[in-house]
Amino acid sequence: MHKQFVVSLADLRYVRIECPQCKTKVILDMQEKSATAEKNNFFAPKECPGCRNDYDSAIRDGVDALQRVYKPLLGIAASVTFVGEETDMPTHP
Repeated sequence: MHKQFVVSLADLRYVRIECPQCKTKVILDMQEKSATAEKNNFFAPKECPGCRNDYDSAIRDGVDALQRVYKPLLGIAASVTFVGEETDMPTHP
C-alpha cells in the first residue's frame, strides 16, 4: 500500500517557526504581514520573542522568500498542489 501526502496551496496559509533553544512557537499568516513587518520590510522575525535569541538567518531568508511567492500564487491556488513522495506503508495481515 502506498500513501501520498497532497496539500493545496490554499491550505498553506500559516507557517510556524519553533525556537531551537526555548521551544517558543511563532505562527505567521502568509496572507497578512504584521504592522511591524510592513514597517521594517520583512515577514519572519529576526529573533525569538521568548528568549530573544536570533533565529538562524536561513530561517528568516527562507520564510521571507516563501511569503513573497505565496501571495501571487493565491490567484491560481485552485490549480496548485504540493505532493509529497509516495512512501511504502506497512500492510496488515
